Amino acid sequence: MAFITKLFRIAISNHYYKSNNARNDFDIAPTRSTASWMAARKVRILPHSDGIELIWLSQDYDDPLTLFKKKAEGITLSFVMTLKSGWLLNLLELEAAYPTGQVYYLYNGRTHDPNCLHSKTFMGSADLAGIQDVVHYPTEPGWNVFAIIDIDLTHWIDALQKGSLVGAPIVYKINIKNRATFWRYYVVDTKKQLSGALGILSKGDASYFSQVKACTELSDTYCAESTMPMELCDQYDRSFSLCKLGGAKGETILLERLPYPSYDSLKQDKRNTKKHYSDIVVYV
Repeated sequence: MAFITKLFRIAISNHYYKSNNARNDFDIAPTRSTASWMAARKVRILPHSDGIELIWLSQDYDDPLTLFKKKAEGITLSFVMTLKSGWLLNLLELEAAYPTGQVYYLYNGRTHDPNCLHSKTFMGSADLAGIQDVVHYPTEPGWNVFAIIDIDLTHWIDALQKGSLVGAPIVYKINIKNRATFWRYYVVDTKKQLSGALGILSKGDASYFSQVKACTELSDTYCAESTMPMELCDQYDRSFSLCKLGGAKGETILLERLPYPSYDSLKQDKRNTKKHYSDIVVYV
C-alpha cells in the first residue's frame, strides 16, 4: 500500500472571475526532464480546479518529508504553463510574449514573498525574460509555451523549515489581473427617434461616462466613452442605462441594462498603444 505525502501546490488566481463559476484557463505540465525525474521517484501530479498539486507515493516512513528532502537537494522542477485560448488575453493584463522572443518566467525564489512566483503583486511585464535566457525552456517541438515555472526544491526545503503549518503543503501563488479598458458605447438609432441630451447612467449616477454625442464618422449613431478605465470581469456589480436627460423627472430611461463588453471587443488606441478600448454596439 502506498502512502501519500503532499509536497506543494501551484495555484492560479484569475481576478477576471468574480462569480462562483471560475474556470482554469491555463494548463500546467512538467517538462520532459522534470517528468522523467518525477517518474523515477514516484512523484505524481494531481489536477486541481485552480492548478496542480505534487504528491510523493511514499512508503510508511516515520518522517517521509525528511527522506524526500535528501532526494530534492539541488533539484529544480520545471513546468510549462499553457494558455488554453488566445482570446483570453483580451480579458487579462497579459500579452503574447513569444512573438517578441520573450516568455513569462515564474519561480519560487522571490524575496518579497517566497510563496509568490512573480516579482510583483500580479504576474506581468516585470516577469518577462528572453527565451534564450531561460535555462529550462523546452526546445523539443510540440510545446505551446506561455510561461515557464521553475520550482527550486532547495527554496522549497527552506520554506518548509520556516513554515508554521506542520503537514500542510506549500501553496505557490500565481495572481493574474483582469484587464481594465475604456468602454465605448455606440448607440445606433435605427428608427431616428433619439433627440435632446442623452446620457449613460448607473442608478442615476452620470459620472461613469462622458456625455452621449452624435458620432461624426457614423450616420445615425451616438457614442459615449467611460471617464475612467473599468475592469472586465464575468459578473459585474453595476448596470448601465441609456437615458434622456432633463424633464420633470430629471431623466427618462430609454434602454435598461446595456450590454457589457465581449472578449472580442478590445481595440488599441492608435496614438497610445498602452490605452485599450472595449467597443459595445447597441441598436435602438
